[in-house]
Parts: sequence; structure tokens; C-alpha cells
Amino acid sequence: MTGLMVFNHHSLPFDDANKADAAVPEFLRICLTVQNIGISTLLVDESVDKNWFRLELANRYFWQDWYRKNLKDENRDIIRAFRSIATRQPFFSMEDIQSGIDLFEVLLGEDSSYSALRAATWHEAPLSGFPTRPPWNRSPIRVQVQTLDTEGEISTQPLDLLNFYSLRTLEQDLNALCDKRNELISSGRRLYETRGQIFPHLAFCGKTPQQLNSWSAGKALLDQVKASLTVLDHFCGLWKKGRYKDYSHEAIRSLGLKHPVSGESATVLNHPQLRSKREFWLPEGRKTVFEKHVKLGNGYRLHFFPDSSSQTIHVGYIGPHLPLK
Repeated sequence: MTGLMVFNHHSLPFDDANKADAAVPEFLRICLTVQNIGISTLLVDESVDKNWFRLELANRYFWQDWYRKNLKDENRDIIRAFRSIATRQPFFSMEDIQSGIDLFEVLLGEDSSYSALRAATWHEAPLSGFPTRPPWNRSPIRVQVQTLDTEGEISTQPLDLLNFYSLRTLEQDLNALCDKRNELISSGRRLYETRGQIFPHLAFCGKTPQQLNSWSAGKALLDQVKASLTVLDHFCGLWKKGRYKDYSHEAIRSLGLKHPVSGESATVLNHPQLRSKREFWLPEGRKTVFEKHVKLGNGYRLHFFPDSSSQTIHVGYIGPHLPLK
């Protein structure tokens, strides 16, 4: 489970404005409720107005029409609260494309493809929309996930997607969602607890201990973290044996790193505020810039500092992209 929920715009429009009027407040309450279990961002397709105002709820009846009617009545508090929820567009970033989204398809039925279902599957996130018609008025929604491997073979697996179309369905699935979140936290915590055995040449410092111990960004992303740490640890082992004189991006790429790796730009490093966001404490109590980073899926970054004196890689940050302004 990531900290995302996917807005299912395919569930619109309603047959008439009255049905939309009745459903919108419940949708807002769903979005506010899931914040309490760590889902803080609503992922919205780029075809939808990020400000919602031009979202067509029914024929020629838009979100802004509902908003104007309800701004001063009993719904005003949930409107104000909803506007504080972070939204993100588009469904898929450049990092997702680099991670293989083009080799991945999600079908509803035999050949119907919907971008929101694809996004929910890729990000390991629940859906939320409106109960206008089947299948949008049931949960879970069964889809077929097709994946193309490196040899050109297509594999198909069924998957159930949580669909929060009402507060009742949210309450039914809330325990399962919390269990999944707790499982992910346990997995991240377990990775950190066993770091000495599985990554003996790496040092975890800065924000990494907290981030792994409270991990809820999804199993797929955690697998990317583990794979990248494995390569970094392998490099350090060879570094200590004298195979490499110093750290280089080329070296870890040659050892099988599957994700892009780079350093920060001169613009970031020469900007005091941006530079400070990339500074983390080393175990010995010294602060330094962790400008080298692996670009993971979902916009996540793994920032590290290779220490030439000890031939150790310090991992200081595993989380969303650090600020660029």
C-alpha cells in the first residue's frame, strides 16, 4: 500500500445532477477518512482538472456548480478540509515509464482497459469514485494483470482492487487495508533490523532508520529498495577487496543496478536551501551532502554517500523526491 488513493474518474457522469448532489459529500468524507491511515495524496488523471472545478458530475453539471451551492451550507467544513488534501498528476511519472509501465496492462473483462485501474494496480493503491453503475458500485473489482517479460512472453494474473465507493465499503475494507499497511511497516522494519546480516557493507543513517521502520509505500517499491541496496552492498564488498579504487556510477551500473543513478545538479548543490535538504548525519556525528541518488519508481529517491576512507556506502534517505525549489 502506498500513501496514494486513485481517483476513478471513469465512474462519472451520473445520470442526473440530483444523484451527484447526494453522492459528493460521501466521496469527500471517504477521502478525509483515509488520511488517518496514511493515505494522504489523491492521484488524479491528467485529463481531469486538478482543481476539480471542471469535473463533469452529470450532463452539463460540474463540480464548481455543486461547490457554489454547498459552500455556505452544512457541507462547507468538509469542502474546506477536502481542499487541503494533496493531489498529484499524472497517473504515471517518467520514473514509472523507466520502471516498465509500458510492459504492463490491466484489463477489466476480456479487453476493456481503464487508466485508473492500471494506476491503482501499478501503485498498489485503492480506488475511490462514485457508485454510478457496475462495476464501480462494488468492491473489490476483479481485473486481469498482463505483464510482458524480457523474453516477450505475456503472463496474466487476476487481482482484486479495493474500490471505496461508499463509507460502508471503506469500513468493511478498513481492517484489511490497515493490516496490509502494518505488514508493510513490519517488512520495512524487518529489513532495517536485519541490515547487518543482509547488507554488511552499508551504513544506515540520516532519515533511513525512521523511513524503513514506518514503511508504507508499497511492496513493489520496497523490492526496488532491496534490489538497489543489494547492488550497493555488493559494490562495497568488492571495493574493500581492491577491485575498485573508488566509487563510480558506472561500477554499480555494471553490477546490475536496474534504476537510474546520478548526482545532484550544480543548481541544487549551489543553492544553500536545496543543498541543506540533502544533508544528513553520518554515524560519527558529521553532517554531509548525500547528493548521489538512485531514482526509484513513484518518484522515490535513495540518497547515499560513498565514503572513500572507509570504503562504505552510507544510506541517508529513502523517500519522495526532495524539494527542487
